[in-house]
Amino acid sequence: MSDSEESPAAPTVRSRLAVFFSDERIAAHLERKVILLGGEVVSDLDQAAPMEKRLIFGGS
Repeated sequence: MSDSEESPAAPTVRSRLAVFFSDERIAAHLERKVILLGGEVVSDLDQAAPMEKRLIFGGS
């Protein structure tokens, strides 16, 4: 790989959820602390969310 080629950045929690949900809905789930990434509660929508990690909504 040359220096001019950049590897693609890992998707974020926000970018993965935005495929299915509106910004308002994502914000509501974040506020309720029910978004889980790899079993951990998400507190930052802009954190890296590699596709290998499972992204789910937990119970409220």
